[in-house]
Amino acid sequence: MTKPSETLWEIEPHTKAKHEILRRYLGAWFPILGSKIPRIVYIDGFCGPGRYLGGEEGSPIIALQEARKQPILINSDVNFLFIDEREDRIKHLESELSLLNIPSNFHIDARVNEFEDTLTKILDALEKKGAHLAPTFAFIDPFGFKGAPFTLIKRLMANSRTEVFINIMVDSVNRFVEHPLPVDRQHIKDLLGVSDHEIESVINSQDRILAFRQLYQDKLLKHAKFVRYFEMRDNRNKVIYYLFFASNHPLGHKKMKEAFWKVDNQSGFKFSDRTDPNQPVLFELDPSIDLARILKARFSGTRQKSEDIISFVDNETAYIETYAKKALVHLENGNEISVEPYKSDGAKRRSGTFPAGAVIHF
Repeated sequence: MTKPSETLWEIEPHTKAKHEILRRYLGAWFPILGSKIPRIVYIDGFCGPGRYLGGEEGSPIIALQEARKQPILINSDVNFLFIDEREDRIKHLESELSLLNIPSNFHIDARVNEFEDTLTKILDALEKKGAHLAPTFAFIDPFGFKGAPFTLIKRLMANSRTEVFINIMVDSVNRFVEHPLPVDRQHIKDLLGVSDHEIESVINSQDRILAFRQLYQDKLLKHAKFVRYFEMRDNRNKVIYYLFFASNHPLGHKKMKEAFWKVDNQSGFKFSDRTDPNQPVLFELDPSIDLARILKARFSGTRQKSEDIISFVDNETAYIETYAKKALVHLENGNEISVEPYKSDGAKRRSGTFPAGAVIHF
C-alpha cells in the first residue's frame, strides 16, 4: 500500500471492508453506551479528509452518521476528536462537516496535529488532574508504522472503558524491519512495543507476517481481556495489514466479532481485494462444523449447560452465537452429545433446540 500524497484519493476494496466493520460496530457501540453513560468519546487518530475521490464516506463521516441514527443519544454528551497531521485534509473534513446537520449535543474537535502528540497531551492533562478518560472508542488507522507507539496504546487501555481498533500495517513493518536507517527500525519497535531480542526472534521465524501478528496480539493481551484481529489482503492476495480490536468488555468483544462475520461469513477474520463479490462461491464452508470439533475437544467427558457453551464461544473463540447453536445441532445429530429431556428449571426441552438451561453431555 502506497501512502497517498493527494488531499483525496481513490478508495480500495479492503478500505471499504474496514469501513463496513467500523460502521457495524459503531452502530452497536453508540446505543449501548448511550443507554448507560452520559458522556462518550470517539477518537479518529489519522482521520483523513472525510471523503474519498469517488465520493465515498471516510471514517469521520461514518462515525457521525452512525451516531446520528441513534435516538438514545439525545441526552448524551457525544464527543468526536478527529486528528490528522495534514492541514489540507482537516480543511476538507471541516467542509464536509459543515454540510451535515450536527445535533447540539455532538461536540466535534478537528485538529491539525500528530496523533501521538495530541493524545499524549490529553492523557497527561487528565493524569495531572487525577481524572480518567470518558468511555472511548479509538480508531487508529495510520499509513505505515510511525505515530502510534505501543506505549500510547497501553495508556489508552489503562482506562477500563476504552476500546482500541488499530491498523498494524504488517507488510510495511516486514519490509522495513531490517532497514539500514536506525530511525525506521526504532519506529517499528515503538509501534510494537518490543525489544531488539523480540524483533530478532520474528526476523528469524519461518513466517514473519504471522510472527508479527502473534507478537502484537500477545502484547495487547497483557492490557486487554479481549483481543481480536481481522486480516486484510491486497489484489495479489498478499497480507497488507491487520486490524486489531482490544476491549475489556465481553459485550464489545461479542459485537466486534459480529461485525467481522458480517464482512467475512466464511471465517470471520479476513478480506482480500482479489475476491470478486459478484462471483458466486462454488463451495461455501460451514463454520459451525469446525466449531463443533472445538466444542467436542474442549468439553469432552463433561456435563454443561447451553448458556455456558455460548459463553465459552462468545468469550474464548472467534465464532459467534449463531454458529454455536448450529454446532450443537451437528453434534446432537451425529450422536456426539446427548441432551437431557428436561432443562435445569424442570421445563421440557424441545428437540433440536438449545435454550438457556438445556443440559448437554459431551
